[in-house]
Amino acid sequence: MNKKTLTLSASKDLKLGALLTFIGVNLRFVVGNIIHGLIYFNFLQSGNHEHRYEVHVPNLPDMCGDIAIMMVFASAYFFITAGSVKKRRNGSADNFPLTNAQDLPPVGESMSWVKSLFFISIIGFGLYFFSKYFFSIELETFFEEDEESGISFILHITNYLVRLCSVFAFVTVYCRYLSLKRTTTLLLYVFFFTRFLFATNMLEFVHTYDLYIGASILDFLTPILIVYSMISLFII
Repeated sequence: MNKKTLTLSASKDLKLGALLTFIGVNLRFVVGNIIHGLIYFNFLQSGNHEHRYEVHVPNLPDMCGDIAIMMVFASAYFFITAGSVKKRRNGSADNFPLTNAQDLPPVGESMSWVKSLFFISIIGFGLYFFSKYFFSIELETFFEEDEESGISFILHITNYLVRLCSVFAFVTVYCRYLSLKRTTTLLLYVFFFTRFLFATNMLEFVHTYDLYIGASILDFLTPILIVYSMISLFII
């Protein structure tokens, strides 16, 4: 394989890896926000009235969505670590150097950019998965009757912060992939942070009112992000 062919092949694999990573992030928004809102307002429910979907615990649509996200991220990893990318990174094909001004496209820069997007996404998904399927369940199991204790409060706050870091990781990838302006980026962070505060009842500092409905109402604004993503993919 000559230098030009390998460079183009590596560039193609990296673009596919970045695209799949971005699709995975959008799927996370669909599962965590859109499906969440549909379940909360009973637009999406099982036919069995004795086993209704509950937004506060993992449910069947959630789990199916999470499996789809993992499959997309696994596919992204496959392209990011493809043989052409490895060879181009190591400069092993025909012993050609990587630092050639005539290399098109700039694969070296693309590698760093795509890998950063992917690893931030994986960190975000890992935090999300840990919080949802381990941390939250353990808290509900061992502290359900002792929620007012100091250690329970600290653990719940820790769990909420883990969840917030996960959300911010996905927002970061979304903004970097689309190269959004600072104003738009800040708006997205504020939107997801506001939703987070509603979903956690202001980090459990509000006891008089149940603010959870605010998060579910904001979820219906999430399709705007998905539509914007689809439009941007045709433009980029």
